[in-house]
Amino acid sequence: MTRFPMILAVASASVIGLGGGAFAAASAPASTPAPGGLSWHDCADRPGAECGVIDVPLDWSAPSGTKIKLTVVRRKAADPAARVGTLLYNPGGPGGPAALLVRDYPTGSFSDELRRRFDIVGIDPRGVGESTPAVRCGLPVHDPAVSQFPKNRAGYDRLVASSTAVGRSCLTATGPLLGRLDTANVARDFDAVRAALGEEKISFFGKSYGSMLGAQYARLFPGRLRTMALDGAVDQGIPTSRLVTDAARAVEDSFGRFTAWCERTTTCALHGRDVGKVWDDLVATAERDTIGVQGGRPITAEELRYSAYAYLTLIPELAPELATAITQAEQGDARLFAAMRAQALDDPVSRAAYRSILCSDVDPRIRGYHDVRNRLRKVLKAAPHMRGTSEFWDMTVGCLGWPIAPARAPHASPIKGVPPVLVVGNTHDPATPLRWARSLSARIQGSGLLTNDGDGHTAYRVSACATRHIDTYLVTGDLPPAGTVCPAETP
Repeated sequence: MTRFPMILAVASASVIGLGGGAFAAASAPASTPAPGGLSWHDCADRPGAECGVIDVPLDWSAPSGTKIKLTVVRRKAADPAARVGTLLYNPGGPGGPAALLVRDYPTGSFSDELRRRFDIVGIDPRGVGESTPAVRCGLPVHDPAVSQFPKNRAGYDRLVASSTAVGRSCLTATGPLLGRLDTANVARDFDAVRAALGEEKISFFGKSYGSMLGAQYARLFPGRLRTMALDGAVDQGIPTSRLVTDAARAVEDSFGRFTAWCERTTTCALHGRDVGKVWDDLVATAERDTIGVQGGRPITAEELRYSAYAYLTLIPELAPELATAITQAEQGDARLFAAMRAQALDDPVSRAAYRSILCSDVDPRIRGYHDVRNRLRKVLKAAPHMRGTSEFWDMTVGCLGWPIAPARAPHASPIKGVPPVLVVGNTHDPATPLRWARSLSARIQGSGLLTNDGDGHTAYRVSACATRHIDTYLVTGDLPPAGTVCPAETP
């Protein structure tokens, strides 16, 4: 994804102007077969991009059974003489349209060096983007009438009932695929693409959720990796109860960084004011009643906080817009927040994929209202302004009552037998805190950690220093020196 948190992978496409439509029909010569059933044709109106489809088993434990189709896009190395191999890419999400990004937006997604040295391959994971069948849900995943922060047992019961109903609607609309969306199945799909490409080993670059996919691939296929970079890392070995508290602290830290920026920046629309108090008063207003949106649905307090979180993942670029959004909402029109809400919470395609895939991987470990109440107490203490809002809170309570149990995987065990892996984390990332990158790096034998002193979500193509180190590592396999920290950059 493009600097959006995991759930916004598809939504981020619209933010940077990506289209969400189907791939155009090919106007190229007949397809050329490749090993494993993958064939290529020129992507219509996209010079240099090759489009393909590969069949993989719906259920990898029954490989001769029902097949599903994955959409794959490749751009060959711009300098064939300097080519070092194939780079599989996952932008996050889950639900990120990797095929679309590789096909339509290669220069915004990858440096000149990566495009020169690698065949870059984007795969729409099962259920996502142009891969078929796609994940669908019969009910909206986000219901503004149901609080994710229940104040009592009755509120908790409403939350569970809502999540259960959504999950059942996804099962009805999606069918058997819903039970086969876990990251282990996706990793096996990626290895099928590797085999179809005729590559003995591949390089892998994953951002955000892509780090979960990369770690799972490394567990399953350690001998098939040449290099692997994981930017904005998530460590699934951390219990969910700690993940939500870590995430709440990270979001609050980013909000504090935003308020400090306003204090020292005269062009901030809130400069000279107590931004924390302005924000608290605005949220309190929204809790008493929704805030109006010109030409749209009013916004609730929880939606307001979540939309602000989405802005924080794009700091520092969108710091001015967040300040303007707050001042407009103070005046009774939250249209900028509503525009972010439309991408972060309301898009039916991205939300269906996000919820369905993560519920296949993440066990909320919530056994009743008592657990939620205890977690609420901790996140509210950790985040007095943002009130515990985080992606991982949304994720865990959203999976309550899910009709399919999450996959059981040894996420906490060490990952061994892989070449040196590069794990990257920002010092002030509201979506994936730096401590997760440190933890994941410690879990992968022989890995290295690159720290980027920066704000927002993920470092690649945001920090020139981090981009350079990631490129060098992917090309050469040489990790940055231990303890390397990319300095803060002035936007």
